[in-house]
Amino acid sequence: MTGLHITFGLYLDGQRTEKARNALGHAAVGPMGLLQILEDQLGLTAILPAHAERVIQYRDCLRRCDRADRFFHQSFATDPLGTAATLLEWRDQWSLHGWNGQVAADAPLRLVDMADVEVLAAVSVSPNVGQRLRRVSEQLTVRQARIDSLRCIDPLATLPLTWQTVLAKLPVKVEQNLQGAGHGFLGELQQQLKLAKSGLKGNVLKWRDDGSVLVVQSETECIAASWLSVHLPDEAETLLVAGEAGAVLDGYLASANQARLGLKASSSCRPALQVLPMALALLWDPLDYGALLQFLTHPICPIRSMARRKLAEKIADAPGVGGERWQNVLNEIAEYYGPEQAEAVRAQITSWVEHRRFPLEEGVPVEVVLERVRNLQRFFRHRLGDEDVAAQLAFQAGYAQCSAFCEALDELLRQGEFSLRQRQLQKLVMQVVGAGALNPLGDAEVGACLVTRYPGAVFEQSRRVIWWQMGMPVLPSNLPWSNQEVQSLAHAGCQLPAVGDQLDQAAVEWIRPVMAATDQLVLVLPPPGREVHPLWQMICSLVDEPVIQPLERLIEQGGQGMVPLKNIRLPSRKRWWSLPEDVSVELRAKESFSSLESMLFNPYQWLLKYPADLRPSRSITQGHSFRMLGNLAHALVERYYRRSDALQMDDAQFAQWFDEEFRTLIMQEGATLLAPGKRAELETFRRRLENAMVSLRKLVESSGIVDVIPEQPLSGTFPGGALAGYADLVMTNQQGARAVVDMKWAGATKYRGKLKANQHLQLAVYAELLRQDTKAAPSVAYFILDRALCLAADDHVLQGADVVNSADGEDTAQLWRRFINTWRWRAKQIQEGLFEVAMDGTEPDEDSTPPDNGLAMEYLNEAYNDYRTLAGWSN
Repeated sequence: MTGLHITFGLYLDGQRTEKARNALGHAAVGPMGLLQILEDQLGLTAILPAHAERVIQYRDCLRRCDRADRFFHQSFATDPLGTAATLLEWRDQWSLHGWNGQVAADAPLRLVDMADVEVLAAVSVSPNVGQRLRRVSEQLTVRQARIDSLRCIDPLATLPLTWQTVLAKLPVKVEQNLQGAGHGFLGELQQQLKLAKSGLKGNVLKWRDDGSVLVVQSETECIAASWLSVHLPDEAETLLVAGEAGAVLDGYLASANQARLGLKASSSCRPALQVLPMALALLWDPLDYGALLQFLTHPICPIRSMARRKLAEKIADAPGVGGERWQNVLNEIAEYYGPEQAEAVRAQITSWVEHRRFPLEEGVPVEVVLERVRNLQRFFRHRLGDEDVAAQLAFQAGYAQCSAFCEALDELLRQGEFSLRQRQLQKLVMQVVGAGALNPLGDAEVGACLVTRYPGAVFEQSRRVIWWQMGMPVLPSNLPWSNQEVQSLAHAGCQLPAVGDQLDQAAVEWIRPVMAATDQLVLVLPPPGREVHPLWQMICSLVDEPVIQPLERLIEQGGQGMVPLKNIRLPSRKRWWSLPEDVSVELRAKESFSSLESMLFNPYQWLLKYPADLRPSRSITQGHSFRMLGNLAHALVERYYRRSDALQMDDAQFAQWFDEEFRTLIMQEGATLLAPGKRAELETFRRRLENAMVSLRKLVESSGIVDVIPEQPLSGTFPGGALAGYADLVMTNQQGARAVVDMKWAGATKYRGKLKANQHLQLAVYAELLRQDTKAAPSVAYFILDRALCLAADDHVLQGADVVNSADGEDTAQLWRRFINTWRWRAKQIQEGLFEVAMDGTEPDEDSTPPDNGLAMEYLNEAYNDYRTLAGWSN
């Protein structure tokens, strides 16, 4: 039977620093790996709970021991889970270093309190590593582990006391074989470091550039990664020390068609781990519509894709759940999925979006949270068999997260906790997520060299050692306990390592990669400005003027796989685009004001949007609040004038109607205004809109208006074909005269200027379409809602409006004729394949000047141009 030969070190868990060998029964493991082997052999395996469940178990122990004189009383009252997590970490650390749960009667107060809690925790909290090691040690006194040899690469005195106790009962042998066998300057440097480690001082070395030691540095980490991805030797005799920035290097290796090293970084931001926090954020009232939008647009979501996209579009444009628009979206979803699937999709929407919500100040029942998490757990469980391995691993991470959360909630219920506040729920999520999950696409590939994140994990010689991004490591910090507390713990058997001893041991471990190199040592320093590793500082003190090679210079000199790239300027904006002779654009058979506006004033935008049919990204984001306020105001005015009794309401009836409808509208289409911190904005908007509608009612009454039609569809023709649009309000007085009113939330100065310059083209288009239908020209006006101001071209219909006469004496009919002339001018350019780019950064020329009887040109707001970057960049 093959024996078991183990190499053990504090940093060997998950590292790959041992060369492959043609033998069975050999393993290099760290503390958790060896503990698992011993527990398996001794029959001590058990299902271990998630860290969050242990925190909740310890929280209950603190609760049961809590009283006013406990040192943790105030912290526990403010943040029970956070306090429990911190004190549990203390307890686990003490246990690993030998604490048995007892202290002397005259020990400091904090230790006495912790000992009192430990009486309960010893039987109520799942075992920590120290307790597991003590059980292993007890079994080893009566049973023998099937381990033939155990090589320890760290001095036994540097290990936690519980590990020392266990290793004393195993065939352990401490071996440190890295004595430095390098050649040339590398060997000299190794000898100097050995002397320094021993406290001796040798002669300062003069730098020798014999290729055995190469120190490089670049301006950015990306340049260094790109260089190393090309020059990393593809051989088993290379060891890479990667630190914490290895994931960046792995990405560059993949792009250079090199084998990945498996330098995966744990992250709590993995998509599968984001679903649970977002789903729980939707439990609160008022609803966080930003969180809802993130939930609906997330790549992993328990609602079917088309349904959540449609809901997200509605939420982004009109945040709110319920109402006519919401129902219209639900009907569209049901029609898309058909009778066989619609019911199931509707149930998903009800479960995840339309559910009951709970006030922040009251908390949410644990049972409600548990049901929600179990539903999400089922969602992940049904996808564990996904054919895509990466997706399968992601779903496994999500499933494990939900399972751990369910266990934590079950533990809370067992302890008699039936409600959670928002902060408590967030803390619990953080406890469950922990360090996150690894990248499922980042596994090591065939051909990868040896690699480790920790210098202390190096224990074998390699021909070449590369230390990537040799930046400042995390140094041991001061203990959070006083000297008296540390001494009392020592009397109780807890041998905590002093910070100085930890620093000394760290310095020994830092030297290991240098000692491991036999042919070449490559040190890749971090970019200038970042703090360097203490080992490099030590080398600088031992070597006279060490040479650092700038990577940018090496790259300029060329080399294998390095291709020089020419700088290419981004295309600049030019005033005119010209289509190739074999490409032509047909004019559209039907236009609207919005399409005509871009055609007249920025033709390239019309070209890209309509003939080219380019569409902006489908990425859904929360709209700007200014646009939302305008939409809400339009919607409420429309709701009011769609009522048959709108013109008969008295002031009291209107006030009652406004209060009810405003509240409903905000809930259905403007619910972001209900969020904390938005109260002032909501009240300001309410006051302004009510004032605007009261003024609009007075205007209608004083003008003798007998009919108001909101969102009046209009259609007609112009020389280019069909023309259509919707007028915000069409008003008719007792004599049958009409007025077209375009409502704007703000912009009184802007629209007053349009009337004065006779440039109110949108109103002119609607007026002409209405004239074609009724055979009579209407009046035109803007109603500025936030100022409760009506700006009209005349007072023929709207009595009391602020009349703005055109400066040149022309009227709306003449504006329409100028529009026709300008359209013909632009149409001719389009037929010739010419499209003007009328934007900042381009200078107009003589071809940019419209005919004398045309419209004055104006620049459109680039903020509303989805194609502005396609026009080029300003110099």
